[in-house]
Amino acid sequence: MNWCLAVPILLRFRPHAIVTTGSHTAVPFCFLGKLLGCKIIYILSFCRIDSKAAAASAVYPIADLFFVQWPQMLRAYPKSKNVGPLF
Repeated sequence: MNWCLAVPILLRFRPHAIVTTGSHTAVPFCFLGKLLGCKIIYILSFCRIDSKAAAASAVYPIADLFFVQWPQMLRAYPKSKNVGPLF
């Protein structure tokens, strides 16, 4: 269902970038946006201190920028950047 919602929204607005903190609803937007040439910027949730997130793991391979808020998460997502707490 989310794929069906993502297509018309992305085609109508044609964003240059998609910035997301995740959730499963963000995954289709990120993949379809990538196909349309969008930059994907993912911010891993502050509550993710020592475990991976399913949506983050799905988007990680296609993300242009992937930010984590805890240094220990650099081990889980090696190409990420630790930016500290973002509120």
